[in-house]
Amino acid sequence: MQKDLRSCLQLLETSDLLLRVKKEVNPRFEIPALMKKAEKQGKAILFESVKRPGFRVTNNICGSRKAFALFFETSPEKIVQEWIRRVNHPIKPEVCSSGPVKETIKKGSEVDLSELPIVTHCAKDAGPYITAGIVVAKDPETGTRNVSINRMQYKGKNKLGIRMMPPQHLGLIREKWEKKGKPLEIAVAIGSHPFDILAAATTVAYGTDEFTISSSLRKEPLQLVKCEAVDLEVPAFAEIVLEGEVLPEVWEPEGPFGDFMQYYVPVMDNNVFIVKALTHRKDPIYQTIQAGSLEDTHYLALSREARLYQAVSQVADIQALSLVPTILGCAISIRKRFEGEPKNVAAAAFGAYSWLKYCVVVDHDVNVFDINDVWWAMATRSRPDRGLLIMENALGFPRDPFHIHTSKLGIDATAPLNQWEEFERKTVPGADDIHLEDYL
Repeated sequence: MQKDLRSCLQLLETSDLLLRVKKEVNPRFEIPALMKKAEKQGKAILFESVKRPGFRVTNNICGSRKAFALFFETSPEKIVQEWIRRVNHPIKPEVCSSGPVKETIKKGSEVDLSELPIVTHCAKDAGPYITAGIVVAKDPETGTRNVSINRMQYKGKNKLGIRMMPPQHLGLIREKWEKKGKPLEIAVAIGSHPFDILAAATTVAYGTDEFTISSSLRKEPLQLVKCEAVDLEVPAFAEIVLEGEVLPEVWEPEGPFGDFMQYYVPVMDNNVFIVKALTHRKDPIYQTIQAGSLEDTHYLALSREARLYQAVSQVADIQALSLVPTILGCAISIRKRFEGEPKNVAAAAFGAYSWLKYCVVVDHDVNVFDINDVWWAMATRSRPDRGLLIMENALGFPRDPFHIHTSKLGIDATAPLNQWEEFERKTVPGADDIHLEDYL
């Protein structure tokens, strides 16, 4: 059987990385509050009793590097290299006759989105939002499939507001359908394997089928099934699928919504999605992700980390890098070969990824996955008078009315070259092999 969200939860549980909540919880604010507690413990969470009978809710499946390493079957330090290796061997998905997501089928008047435990995350959110839905659509001219992640605001029994604007590929596809005077058919898969979400969150060339990336990450074809009400295919082992149409030339106010920068995106006119069919598995698991959480950042970061790793590898002996806890800042560790090399590294990183605003370059003995270790290197090794690379009037994050993201800063936080006797870090013998719980 193909690996899915349920197999991931089982793997996390056997690795002591899953919390089960049996007490009944409310999707409005209570679940998000508990999600934050689970995130601080570095564990996924499964809510088994929700004030929407018939559904369970899960979150923080990939809230830590350790969890990602389990799914990639590698060490946390080698995830990026494993991503690159797998994606470089494309595998196409395959269409099957049926799958678990077809165990329950509702159409037309049977569809009632209020039955779903859609979560209201933040105080000023306009209402409940679907945040972990994989949106599937097709280009009307080529038939090429596109897969993306788009927020959706609950608006009624069969109605959602959905954000999709060019240059995002889904926005471009919507424009093509609109010019034909036809609605855009979409399907939304909720409750997915992390590889499917990673693929949907990856920026690729227009016309690339993101499900090919998902298949490559799995090292086997992703199994798809045909939809009931639209001419699309969705993952056969998804938990829930919504099918329907985005109405042409129909716009309604959507928002506010707490976005990934931890601020609220204001109310704006966005598209309307009418749901015509809903299918799901028995005892379905509704998946939710809070924008800007560690899980959200990990999903957004990995493909960008791979792009940075490949670019920096051309100019330096890179050891590791991390875009967590924010995809606007990066820490990169290298084995420095000459003075000034860290500035070359930062310049290469800025050139490869335009949203990058800060790049801190550290030595190979610094853990880039530990923000405290990175700060230690900055405080004890950087030289502000000569170790900064400032770039003005640069392309950055596009939604920027106050021009906060139009400059960049590279920081050389490496020790002086060939001075390791002076900069050797102190250690405690045996510290890595001793476990406190064995003494309690």
